[in-house]
Amino acid sequence: MKVVALISGGKDSTFNMMQCIAAGHEIVALANLVPHSRTEIDSYMYQSVGHECICNAKGKTYEPCDNDEVEDLYSLLEMVKRELPVEAVSVGAILSDYQRVRVENVCNRLGLVSLAYLWRRDQEELLDEMIRCEVDAIVIKVAALGLETKHLGRSLSLLQPHLIAMHEKYGLNVCGEGGEYETLTLDCPLFKSRIVVEDSDVILHSNDPIAPVGYLKFNKLALEVKLPALDLHSRLEGLPLRDSDGYVTDQGEEAFEIIENEEDESKPCETAENSLEHPVSCLTETVPQKPTVTKKSRDGWLGLGGIQGSSSNPQEAMDEAMSILKSLLSENGHTVQDVCSVSMFISSMAQYAELNKVYVDAFNHVNPPSRACVQVPFDQTCPVRIEALSWKPSAKPSGDRVIQRYTMHVQSRSHWAPANIGPYSQSVRIGEFIHLAGQIGLVPGSMEMVTGGIKSQCQLALRHLKRLLSAVDSNFNLRDVVQGICYVTDVCYVEPSRKLWEERTNNAIVDYIVVTGLPRDALVEWHVWAHKYNNQFEYEERGKRVDNFFISIYRRWNYDNNVSAIMCRVDHPQNSMALNSKIFAEAMDYAIQKLKQGHEEDTTSVFNIKVFYSVTKNLESDIFNSYFEDYTKDLLLSYTLVPVVSLKNRHSYLSICGVRFQ
Repeated sequence: MKVVALISGGKDSTFNMMQCIAAGHEIVALANLVPHSRTEIDSYMYQSVGHECICNAKGKTYEPCDNDEVEDLYSLLEMVKRELPVEAVSVGAILSDYQRVRVENVCNRLGLVSLAYLWRRDQEELLDEMIRCEVDAIVIKVAALGLETKHLGRSLSLLQPHLIAMHEKYGLNVCGEGGEYETLTLDCPLFKSRIVVEDSDVILHSNDPIAPVGYLKFNKLALEVKLPALDLHSRLEGLPLRDSDGYVTDQGEEAFEIIENEEDESKPCETAENSLEHPVSCLTETVPQKPTVTKKSRDGWLGLGGIQGSSSNPQEAMDEAMSILKSLLSENGHTVQDVCSVSMFISSMAQYAELNKVYVDAFNHVNPPSRACVQVPFDQTCPVRIEALSWKPSAKPSGDRVIQRYTMHVQSRSHWAPANIGPYSQSVRIGEFIHLAGQIGLVPGSMEMVTGGIKSQCQLALRHLKRLLSAVDSNFNLRDVVQGICYVTDVCYVEPSRKLWEERTNNAIVDYIVVTGLPRDALVEWHVWAHKYNNQFEYEERGKRVDNFFISIYRRWNYDNNVSAIMCRVDHPQNSMALNSKIFAEAMDYAIQKLKQGHEEDTTSVFNIKVFYSVTKNLESDIFNSYFEDYTKDLLLSYTLVPVVSLKNRHSYLSICGVRFQ
């Protein structure tokens, strides 16, 4: 892409340009905003100290407003876009949500891609990488405990040990991302000439005895041509710059090796279960699902399931589904802004663009819900079916807990985790719960699928989950996942995915579901939720036999018992046996009994259930309706029926994935 780089003159904006070039982009313009009259050292958005060194052509959530410095950026980039065919913007944000959100807002309004390759990088590693890539920068502002005016003008390469020591002693951000210090890049491989500071003054802004604030004011600067004169390629040659793939395979303990010819595990199994010669209609036509909705729980949860339109036209079906969703939310005092998680089951990924256009219109607001989207074997009359979980603060929450909502919606392309450009967020935290978007093996820097087959895709998707969790709270990791669904496109992918998952987690209950397709032709997609106090959850396995069918239950619940999760699977050793209403009723009753355990008399909890059933098995056509029409009358239950190709093993007929929220 052709890129305009936002530059302050500091190390971060400079190094992000180098990252853009390493990722294959072309820098075609530089953009800088200049203070009107003096150096502004208190801007939340921009580094303005040292602006004298930039040659300018004169001329958490954010909503555009007049007299805001962000609108100056909009005007500047709008002007650049009018004059040059730019497609993306380079921004050196590392940790500032304030800055990132506002740049993303401007980029979205102008149809530009935000490239923030330094985003959430480990700061010690990042600083070391800058120095090794020959970014020669000096400190031009100090404003933190452990830094003094004597450090002004010193190079980062000399200050690196001191910065690390101050981080260990006082918690200083090694890269100065908290505003502790600012820099000026005197030289780097992008420059044909080096900046020479011939005269400067130290300005003491605040003579605080503990953390004085001071900066350099440049009086005279000069350019020194570097010899021999080399072209850009020659100047970058030999540097330890990595492309986007390099940040997947070389990330310390998170690194993994991509095996290019993973034929043994990437090749689909040659079994009847893995191919559907004809569209499956025996169940989806005769059991059209009605939308189900719970009433709001004590803590404000609301579940909605089985939402679909009656049309076979994708756009019309999605329009109707969104209208039904909005209506059900409104009836219960909620809006689309309260939805925190969505599962979208569609009949064809070829229709995704049509469906998503309607979805974008419905969730066209700041901080939308997280989402997972998979393709399942619906027949042609059902383009889409939706499950949603919503939360709105309750007037009478249980206990003394104050529940708050926090959403992470990073739309900038980086080396951290995949950008979510559009109507869904990476994560939504409601109090102690975190709901994550479905994750596939996208290389974050390029937004292309990682090579190497199922193992590489699974490892990278799990790394995304880990990073998203730790970004919400540094104490979170994969071991805090309570429940998850692993969608794969072939039954052969279940076992390698299961092995990789169990190496990294702690008693999470997981459903392994074989579907007909995933976004970007991925082989695996992980969709999970976590809890801050997963270490306080109990775990049990139970089972029973009914007419030679084995019903197994995997259950998690916390000490307070305000949340419970189950996975219930129904198996039979003979695949030709018919699963009838009696067996399904036994499985559902058993699953709900376990979800309710310890809360049998509670009438205010909500139950969200997904029933995954294998279309390759013999299921009586009326088993779902005959059960749910009776049961939902006295239970706050929402359910979604999902046809799938296969489950964890070839003996599984159906799987019930459920959660109870108080």
